[in-house]
Amino acid sequence: MRTITYALSATSLMAIAAPCVAQTNQYDREAANPPTQADSTPEPVESLGDIIVTAQKRSENVNKVGVSITAVQGDALQQRGVVDTADLIKIAPGFNFVQSAYGVPVLTLRGVGFYDTAIGAASAVSVYVDEVPLPLSIMALGATLDLNRVEILKGPQGTLYGQNATGGAINYISARPTDSFHSGADLTYGRFNRVELKGFVSGPITDTLTARIAARFDRNDDWQRSYTRDATNGEGNIFTGRAIVDWKPSDRLRFSFMVHGWRDRSESQAPQLAAITGAASPAALRAYPLPPRDNRAADFDPDLSFKRNSWFAQVSGRADYDLSDSITVTSITAYSKLKRLSAVDADGTAIQAYALINPGRSRDFSQELRLSGDSGQLHYVVGLNYAWESVFDQSDPLARTSSFPFQRASAHSDQHINTYAAFASLDYKLTDTLTLQGGVRYTDQHRRFIGCTYDSGAGDFSAVVSRIATARAGRPITIAPGACLTLNANFEPAQVRSQLNEDNISWRGGVNWQANPSTLLYANISKGYKNGAFPTAGATFALQLTPATQESLTAYEAGFKLGLFDRKLQLNGALFYYDYRDKQFRGRIVDPVIGPQSALINVPKSRVAGGEIQATLRPISGLTINTGVTYVGTKILGNFVNFDALAQQVRLSGEAFPLTPDWQVTSDIDYQFSVSDSMNGFVGGGATYQAATNGGLGELSQFAIDSYTLIDLRAGVALKDDRWRLTAYVKNLTDKFYATLVSQPGPDAAIRFTGQPQTYGLTLSYRY
Repeated sequence: MRTITYALSATSLMAIAAPCVAQTNQYDREAANPPTQADSTPEPVESLGDIIVTAQKRSENVNKVGVSITAVQGDALQQRGVVDTADLIKIAPGFNFVQSAYGVPVLTLRGVGFYDTAIGAASAVSVYVDEVPLPLSIMALGATLDLNRVEILKGPQGTLYGQNATGGAINYISARPTDSFHSGADLTYGRFNRVELKGFVSGPITDTLTARIAARFDRNDDWQRSYTRDATNGEGNIFTGRAIVDWKPSDRLRFSFMVHGWRDRSESQAPQLAAITGAASPAALRAYPLPPRDNRAADFDPDLSFKRNSWFAQVSGRADYDLSDSITVTSITAYSKLKRLSAVDADGTAIQAYALINPGRSRDFSQELRLSGDSGQLHYVVGLNYAWESVFDQSDPLARTSSFPFQRASAHSDQHINTYAAFASLDYKLTDTLTLQGGVRYTDQHRRFIGCTYDSGAGDFSAVVSRIATARAGRPITIAPGACLTLNANFEPAQVRSQLNEDNISWRGGVNWQANPSTLLYANISKGYKNGAFPTAGATFALQLTPATQESLTAYEAGFKLGLFDRKLQLNGALFYYDYRDKQFRGRIVDPVIGPQSALINVPKSRVAGGEIQATLRPISGLTINTGVTYVGTKILGNFVNFDALAQQVRLSGEAFPLTPDWQVTSDIDYQFSVSDSMNGFVGGGATYQAATNGGLGELSQFAIDSYTLIDLRAGVALKDDRWRLTAYVKNLTDKFYATLVSQPGPDAAIRFTGQPQTYGLTLSYRY
């Protein structure tokens, strides 16, 4: 890993000085029509209806695909400030990103997501880089590096992509190696001494071999400050790298090899104290002052380092062989490793009421083999997929001054997962304008789990649990210091060893009507599954480690894609209804001895209903306006009783899903104009709106998350051929105070994570 890091670091510096010529894209065989130097006004980066996507495993115009897709090209992503997965909320209404209380990302599309704090929690939204799966959401940290485009598919996926997903899929398409030498670099300097340096080198090695290497280094000083003492937090330090080699030994055979990864040595964000919630909380905690309404204000333990030491690496290989002019065999193989070591403050104070140290690691392997082709009016894809995962997760709570009966403990979980799948997808063209689509996938997953909570070695926690076990069992039970203390049904300490074996059949059917070259109407019905999950939890009783079983979602969607007013306006919209069964939530179960305990649960019935509309307007040359609006109405159905965020038993029927705003709006405007014979100017900006939501079940006021609107601005100049470009930017122009998460990870305090304050800076870009 260290060798790869040094090699990619050197490459990013080489990119600054290397000359280049215009890039072509072999991977998707897309046609490129860059503006010429004679153009008085350059075309916007993102043209109307001309983005080619591979969402259905073949190259198609995004506005001729009967699926709800948001597709944005790489240069437009950079323009709009999309530097990581969290920033996709700027371009994709209906997408939501939350960093959990322990730092694990939670991805949601149209209200379909899975909030859990364990690194091994399978996401309801799958993420891929060049169709190679990233099995854990935390792995997507560096996926936005050096992109050709990103494709965001909404609704159940699985009949074409390698993993099952109820919410959707995000496919990052990397920029490919080029036939001629090409390079570039970007240097950003901004508030909090943020420095981002990224660059790439691309070109031929031989007549049949091409390569591309890209790297990014991003660091910043502390952006958070304590409001009770002289202390700061929030340093950033992330390195990302990717190397791709494409080999075409013959006209029919193509290989692509990729190595990519990242290293994160940033500090974990500190939360704000939102409320004291524990009736037995220590007096010092109850007297702690609440923070001001300031994104930068926070508090954190003074004697604990929050600097992460985490890294991820993945190697993959793809082979495509054309059996004939219309039939292709594809193999995609990938292996990845992840190691995480982080500490988080989970009470928002300088008193150590609740903090955690979170080591973890994973190893993952996947293999996909598929056959695709055309036969007359029929296009087909059939394939097999195998995935193997080994995930170890550890959570060590630190509770020196709290209502917990211990000062330190350690919760372990060890999972091994084997997944086998077969899938097929067919498109049949009934007429020149009418196409029928169908797909099916069979998945069989075997999950083995070992979990337990351990005393720290001090003996304080084991002594408490020994007394409980002795009282309940009616016989002496002694748990040694440092031993496993999770009690089984006989009130004896033992590791929980369990299995979860599940299979399912997901499917999709649809019809597309291309009424005219610029009008597409479509309707789809699909069913998707998300596999079950075991929690990583501080479990006094084995009952807390009961898994949530697989969830299913049946989706009904009808939509349109219209090119209007001589293609000056592209208008795409859809209505959808999701019938949700056994949705997985982080809730509570009742232990007969000590009452409600944190656990994963299934909600038998719920639904999502809503609609979305996206418009791209180019009223005059050089001016492009993008706007998207999504309404997502979520509701728990039936007579469902569980516990609210403060462990009070309540009827939850009729409630909306936590962390799911019903309205989301994105908007971006970009205007490019000529300044001189050799230079263009540009101005633009974006706005995102998120409606109010709640951080927990029960919709308690302590966990309310207010609505907010964020505004970004940008302006700059560029040479006509875009060889040099200088951009000034401001993010969160109004310095809006807003929260992304409110939760109660410990027994005494509810905490709030805020978004970034106003930031600004300059970016100098070089292309030749």
